[in-house]
Amino acid sequence: MSSPASLADNQLANTENDLKDHHYVNPLVSSFPTVVGPKLPCKYRVRRAIGRGAFSTVWLLINNETGVTVVGKLSDASHSSSANKAFAKAEVENMRCCRHPNIISLIETFEAGDKFLYVLEYANAGDLQTQVDTRAQPPPGTNDGSPIPYREDEVLVIFAQLALAIRYLHDLRIMHRDLKTSNVLLTRSGLIKLGDFGFSRQYQESVSGEVGNTFCGTPYYLAPEMWQRQPYSHKADIWSLGVVVYELLALKKPFQATNLPELMEMVTRQGSFDPLPAERYSSDMLSLVHQMLKVDPSERPSINEILALPLFQHRGLSILKINVRRIKNLDAEVRERLVEDVETVLGDNDVSSPASGS
Repeated sequence: MSSPASLADNQLANTENDLKDHHYVNPLVSSFPTVVGPKLPCKYRVRRAIGRGAFSTVWLLINNETGVTVVGKLSDASHSSSANKAFAKAEVENMRCCRHPNIISLIETFEAGDKFLYVLEYANAGDLQTQVDTRAQPPPGTNDGSPIPYREDEVLVIFAQLALAIRYLHDLRIMHRDLKTSNVLLTRSGLIKLGDFGFSRQYQESVSGEVGNTFCGTPYYLAPEMWQRQPYSHKADIWSLGVVVYELLALKKPFQATNLPELMEMVTRQGSFDPLPAERYSSDMLSLVHQMLKVDPSERPSINEILALPLFQHRGLSILKINVRRIKNLDAEVRERLVEDVETVLGDNDVSSPASGS
């Protein structure tokens, strides 16, 4: 199986066709002529397009001064609905205030009329969806074509990083609202990064905890209360995180529907997903995923309750901390911040500390 690094190298291959696609390149260069160009004083040059949507195009850009690769997201709001403009504004506002090792950083923004250029940190090893798909159906000649399941410790390291990112967001009163494997980005260092804040929303705590009723997000990951257009809270993110972890354990989505009405019926009916492989994973892990996928949001644990479980207090967070300390090419400030985050959550249960023989 190709390593994440080699997959990233393939994605980074400089394609002349992309650069010749003037229909997409011209708006970027013409809208920001002092920012995007082949050399200084322009700050960034285009490497290639990596994604296109109805109102935005995503590029790999290279900083002309430092040579660092970044992501440039060009959004054209001239034909956008007021709702889409609100989503774009929310993404920028929320990303500006987010500084966490497991969340993609917004570096800077540029505005020209109805066009906006967001320069983002680049995660250089693809995304979790691609990795899950590759493990589910390895390339011919790899592992005899059989699926390559994650070990539980591997799942815990990914799960713990996502939980820390969600904990950080929820502490800031931000719901992500579009958690999915394709929004979990990978790096060659081994850290994961949560990205795409297009549907995120800042909320104020209320007595009921019900803070929204807008239908948004990706259907396979939407919580039941969002399907039913009921008020929802940060527990909707817990559901989506549960779907992501289910995928890591089963190498498939929990709900195998062929259309949206069927998907809604399955999501809103308790226990409508296939059993997870009990012979491969601990009862603690399987039980937690089932709790996260409770139809009634009041029965789902909060992110702090998840991180307080023995599964994380005695294993997951300690494994993550040890791994982070062993990464050689990790920025020292990032390492210190993540270790500090883990130690805050672990408290007296830190079995990876020097006093514990680590």
